[in-house]
Amino acid sequence: MPDYKISLDLPSVSDLERIVNRKIFPLIAQAVRATAQEAQLNWIEAVQHAKLWSGEKAPYIASIKIRYLSDMRAEVVSNYKFAYEIENGRPPRDLKEMLNTSTKVRRTKDGRRFLVIPIRHNTPGNDALAPAMPASVYQLAKEMKPTTVTGQGVRMSGETTHLSPRKGMAPTLHQKPFLSNIATRRAYLVPSNSYSYGAHLRSADLKGESKADQRRYAGMYRMKESTGGSAYLTFRVMMEGSRGWVVKAQPGLYLAKNVAEHLQPIALLAIQEAARREGQG
Repeated sequence: MPDYKISLDLPSVSDLERIVNRKIFPLIAQAVRATAQEAQLNWIEAVQHAKLWSGEKAPYIASIKIRYLSDMRAEVVSNYKFAYEIENGRPPRDLKEMLNTSTKVRRTKDGRRFLVIPIRHNTPGNDALAPAMPASVYQLAKEMKPTTVTGQGVRMSGETTHLSPRKGMAPTLHQKPFLSNIATRRAYLVPSNSYSYGAHLRSADLKGESKADQRRYAGMYRMKESTGGSAYLTFRVMMEGSRGWVVKAQPGLYLAKNVAEHLQPIALLAIQEAARREGQG
């Protein structure tokens, strides 16, 4: 994807560049640099205050750079892969399309593909990877017996699986081929963990929470990590043919556009004042 950039409509210097440089007109060159730096800072500040997930903000901000094209020309650019979508809007997305490409799919008895999606819930005050859970939910969750990984193995991609609301998932006795490994000509295998399950939050535990939070955190586990810390996860099933897992279209935020419009008259005055002082010198 090409870089996204901020451009200002300033007096053209394309003809002058062949005969002038910063040594001849240092104040104009300084004004160009100052304007570029101001644009960079304003763009970064706009991203910091935008309604974006923290996981997007950090790489977006890190990508905003000044590119000096000459003594008299500069542009502020971002090569962040989602900069254009954030600026101009995002179309609706059906997340179930990943069922077409993921080797980790399982299948129901009637052949529908599905994925089990872990959804991370951060502790209060920490929303770098996901939204933070309410403090009242955290008080319940941190006291739960943790779930631990007891082993790692493999399973067949597209494994036919019995789904039970009470007992969870279990492979059926009879398996049908789904993907084959080109090298071995056998079933394609994917990593699979085994767990010792601890407690999880029940709907009854969350009666004091809002209906939305009851739906969001019911079934949440405290997972013991190899580092000794805890991760808090719920698991949701993305099923082929379901109407869910569709992200609505999002309007553009026009962060760079608003910065450019704000700086346009300021930059023009700065260049004109620099040129006036050069003329007096």
